[in-house]
Amino acid sequence: MQPPKIVTLTTDFGGDGSYAGAVKGVLLKINPLLKIVDVTHEISCFDILEGALTLNSFYRFFPKGTIHLTVVDPGVGGKRKGILIGTDDYFFVGPDDGIFSFIYDQEKVREMIELTNSKYFLGTPSFTFHARDIFAPVAAYLSLGVEAGEFGQLTRHCYKLQMPAPVRTKNSLTGEIIRIDRFGNLITNISSDFISDKRRIRIRFKNKTIGRLSRFYEEEKQGKLLALIGSTNFLELAVNRGSAQKLLKAKTGDKVKIEKI
Repeated sequence: MQPPKIVTLTTDFGGDGSYAGAVKGVLLKINPLLKIVDVTHEISCFDILEGALTLNSFYRFFPKGTIHLTVVDPGVGGKRKGILIGTDDYFFVGPDDGIFSFIYDQEKVREMIELTNSKYFLGTPSFTFHARDIFAPVAAYLSLGVEAGEFGQLTRHCYKLQMPAPVRTKNSLTGEIIRIDRFGNLITNISSDFISDKRRIRIRFKNKTIGRLSRFYEEEKQGKLLALIGSTNFLELAVNRGSAQKLLKAKTGDKVKIEKI
């Protein structure tokens, strides 16, 4: 694999502070030729699951060799490890707190490195800003061609989020909302793979029933509630040009049921 030249940034830092700027400064100081792509810094504060879902929604669309620097790190300074993951196509750098849960399941992992070699850290790391002092310099040196094994020791253990699994009965499947996006779409933990017959089903949420899966939002009238398989391959409830969250007064953890008809 050629030394990567692209680093993506996905964090919960927000857009009105200096945190993202400090991380980018470290990256560019070590490798001025880097291309940095800000995916988002608007992950909800401390929401590791949202960060993991966001990473899963975009990482595979980048060129081979891209480094995905992803930080939602409520355990910074504590017992959680810093980790570097190398797959056949990408590198992932960040805290080992579950942020890479989907990567372990969907990519062929070649190596996992616990970040312990302080030679590649920024001085003595702060206890509260490992994104700047550990993860950014590791990503930058990795982009210069430093081998993954130089950053620390191999590990076989990683932390995976305990994702709620849909519950199947003979004629139904019950899942739950795991994310609500900025459009008010309700994204569930039911992937398309769980739905064997997408034509003969109905979806129930609270006192609402949706009689079929739509293919896209405008297949239904404006303001109408609908269900479809979204771009991340999960079932979602939505309103054409509206907010399903507001219409249904929904929150994460609410149950969604699919019934065979």
